[in-house]
Amino acid sequence: MPELPEVETVRAALSRDIAGKKIKSVTVTNGKLTKRHKNVKDFRALLEGHTIKTVGRLGKNLVIGLDSGNHLVIHLGMSGQLLRARGTKDVKPKHTHVVFVFNQGGELRYVDPRMFGELYVSEAPKEGVKVEVSPYAKLAVGGDGVALRAKVPELADLGIDPVEDVVGWDRFAAILRDRATPLKALLTDQHIIAGIGNIYADEILYTAGLRYDRPSGSLSTIEVRRLHRSIGEVLAEAIKHGGTTLADEQFVDPDGHKGGYQAFLHVYGREGEACHRCRNIIKKVTVRGRATYFCENCQG
Repeated sequence: MPELPEVETVRAALSRDIAGKKIKSVTVTNGKLTKRHKNVKDFRALLEGHTIKTVGRLGKNLVIGLDSGNHLVIHLGMSGQLLRARGTKDVKPKHTHVVFVFNQGGELRYVDPRMFGELYVSEAPKEGVKVEVSPYAKLAVGGDGVALRAKVPELADLGIDPVEDVVGWDRFAAILRDRATPLKALLTDQHIIAGIGNIYADEILYTAGLRYDRPSGSLSTIEVRRLHRSIGEVLAEAIKHGGTTLADEQFVDPDGHKGGYQAFLHVYGREGEACHRCRNIIKKVTVRGRATYFCENCQG
């Protein structure tokens, strides 16, 4: 599943291209993807004729602001892709289920073989209605995340976004304190921290030198600070390299280019290979149905 760095890569590319464009028409060939709406016609009506003002992101969700005050939310699910096309003459990839056509020319196509993604229009809260955002997100001392949650009620319960929310290590420590939650489970809980999944949780914990099953409340102050720093560093590097494209080659940016961070992975997908630090063999275990990769020697 695309995680924060992959979705951020898509967001940055689309922000440069579709912001300011007017949506001429929307075609949906499978209503399962827009199931939050009564029907496809309602979904289209909230988009057609409107201009894209902003292209944002919260966790693993793209959040596209419209001149109506509403937001188009796109979750790529397991295999979703957003691909740009110059026009109708460009061959549509198999599994193209949604097409946005712009007045200025060009198309944006949503492609999804496995159909676990979702698209919906979040209507702006009515005047006087206060949206209660996640208590974890409220720990932020800066960033645009809290304001965006208040505009998109469906995303209000998302936890801290490590890029969009500014949270110091001391406030991060307050989340870990008095919990017995295993670290990987905490990092991948979208209600606590939004955007991190299987790949980056393993990489963050390796960089921080911490085991996946350490109870979060057992960390010393030094370990908390190390984990906090590792989250920022790993995600920033992954974004810098355009995200991770695994062997299935499912993730590509809107121009069809693969990510490059897979060349820098320390543990994920490297079972049986030598640790980059100590040369011990990388181990793989399955926890709650999820593959977890780690170095027994470097992570304590």
